[in-house]
Amino acid sequence: MNGTSTLQVDLDAIARNVGLLRALCAPGVRFCAVLKADAYGLGARGVISTLKQAGSSMCAVFSPLEACELADFDIPLLVLMPVMAHDVPVELIEKARQGSLHFVVHDSTQMESLDSLGRRLEVRLPVHLKIDTGLHRGGCVPRDAVIIARSINRSRGLRLAGVMTHFARAASNEQFTSNQMRQLDSIVEHVSNELSPEVIVHASGTCGALRGSEYHADMVRIGLAWSGYLTPSATELERRLPEPLHPAVSWSSRLVLTRTIGEGERVGYGGDWMAKRPTRLGLVPVGYANGYPLEASSPKDGGPGLSVEFELGDGTQAMNAPVIGRVSMDQLMVDLTDLPDEIRQGTPVDLISRRPQSPCLLSGIARRLGRSPHSILVQINSRVERVHLRGLSRQSAGSKSAQEMELPVPNAVAG
Repeated sequence: MNGTSTLQVDLDAIARNVGLLRALCAPGVRFCAVLKADAYGLGARGVISTLKQAGSSMCAVFSPLEACELADFDIPLLVLMPVMAHDVPVELIEKARQGSLHFVVHDSTQMESLDSLGRRLEVRLPVHLKIDTGLHRGGCVPRDAVIIARSINRSRGLRLAGVMTHFARAASNEQFTSNQMRQLDSIVEHVSNELSPEVIVHASGTCGALRGSEYHADMVRIGLAWSGYLTPSATELERRLPEPLHPAVSWSSRLVLTRTIGEGERVGYGGDWMAKRPTRLGLVPVGYANGYPLEASSPKDGGPGLSVEFELGDGTQAMNAPVIGRVSMDQLMVDLTDLPDEIRQGTPVDLISRRPQSPCLLSGIARRLGRSPHSILVQINSRVERVHLRGLSRQSAGSKSAQEMELPVPNAVAG
């Protein structure tokens, strides 16, 4: 552990999750792994090879800058934001020339700009026409879709590679989702004579994919579920999987100080927490500047605050200690009073656990705070080291190689 904490990503768990999600789909349905925001803060370069090996035929990012980070990997990239020709950096030109950089067309103005880029490069850039069927967050209105699709087919600088939409309420409203799918199917049917067999029709994110095969079309776009997590509203849909997803993320640190205070003493800024008995405290060098939730001691469900986890003995058992007082910028306090004395300075501690049924699972933390797992992960500061694990090896998120580096997992700091 080079810093005060480490975010560990289990690559084997990711591979198993892709397999579980692909098992819901017919063999011909493609799998697109969404890697927005540096793979939701997990390190896109560290996970992309595993996703490809597990069956992802395409990866989606939001911006050209995110695409630049992954341009040297041999997998097509789909850029989701409305990109104009001047938005495409020179680092992406070769990937564009190779036809492995796909853009999403949202309106006719953007289409014309990308067409000019394709003509300058003397290639037909693959584009996916996005149709707004109810989310109202990008995409053309349905009445313009046929006109734009025909314009793309007539252009010299573009190739229609896909037709897509994005579901607005797939986790909670099947009727609305079904209506959106019908709109997309209707437009595809209207232009079917002009679509080549290679055109990919896609609509489903994770929740749409879980709803059933009628929403899968030619490809599903899977976001954070490949790492083992769903939004709290999608928990019921997870039951459609052959087995539960495997959590892939843990966030670990260590105790750097312990001390005992008396009954009635207060802890943290504002003195919000008061000891009701003689209390043994532990200090963990992680705070809200690292991305730990500021609201950890006052969750929205009104119950007790979050906790951290300590392994005991051979690692098959664990005990939890509650976070107490306000979370500070670089540190937080936990109550060790009910834990054995072996929990002392230098003992490793998990802020996020992969252990089944742990209250420190990311999904459980998200429910307690009334947030999505995505929002928690992306706020973990980039200064927190990302370590990608497979067995006893690790791959650095900053590695420029698609091959795994056979390096030992760093040992915990001894007390």
